[in-house]
Amino acid sequence: MRVTEGILYAGATNSLNLTRSAIQRMTEKVSSGKTLNRPSDNPADARSAVQLNDSLSEIDQYMRNIDAASGKVNAMDTALGSVGDLIQRANELAIQGANSTLGSTDRQAMAAEVSQLVEALGQDAAAKYNDEYVFSGFRVDRPPYQVTAPGTLGGYQGDHGASMARVGAGSSMQINVAGDTVFQPAIDALTQLKNDLESGSTVQPATITQIGAALQTVLETRASIGARANRLDQAKSSQQSVKTTNQGLLSNLQDADMTSVITELTQRQTTYQATLAVTAKVVQTSLIDYLR
Repeated sequence: MRVTEGILYAGATNSLNLTRSAIQRMTEKVSSGKTLNRPSDNPADARSAVQLNDSLSEIDQYMRNIDAASGKVNAMDTALGSVGDLIQRANELAIQGANSTLGSTDRQAMAAEVSQLVEALGQDAAAKYNDEYVFSGFRVDRPPYQVTAPGTLGGYQGDHGASMARVGAGSSMQINVAGDTVFQPAIDALTQLKNDLESGSTVQPATITQIGAALQTVLETRASIGARANRLDQAKSSQQSVKTTNQGLLSNLQDADMTSVITELTQRQTTYQATLAVTAKVVQTSLIDYLR
């Protein structure tokens, strides 16, 4: 087979085009810092990268859920901490009120303070997170209790809807506590204490017992909320660990080794310049060349 000038030219041109394409790919890798800029770069790795990115998106959503749940839990814990202090003060007043030597004026003053404690309970029950009442179940747009008269709260206005947070793949947990389960015993106990004091008689032992039971309910609920806070912390730590692992895997798949890429780019550019120089000589034909 006779090797014509056209064949030589076509071969040289093809070599130049291939080298130019390789340079373009290397330049793109240097610019983006990625080895995977399109699926065709490596279909198998590209598929794995998509799966890892999907997994990272899910993890980010779980962590947002955990952060929101932690905010609600912290709001509830703060409110119950205040409630515990209020009940402790009510218990002190109840013990004082059990003393038969107290006069009527003292009892009325103590009853007035208990009225303030009851209203303060209503304020604590109305704790919010992101402008939503945390103790109202699904009825997050209304406070659990409202003052209907000085020192008096109306009935529970929320429901018993369970607010769930998905904190991992196949893992959900209840975040909220229905307000009436934790506040109503305290409201009833303080209301009874106020009635005892206003009646002018000594505070009854049963009232003191009722106050103690209400305090125990608050402490147990707060302990439960503390356990939920710990679980949320553990869930976040676990998700962060998985996220770090997946980010490392994704980086191995798509991040370019810049030293290697730049070295290859330099080699390709050198090859291109050499091929260009050879091609220029090959295609320099003249009439004398054809007459030889």
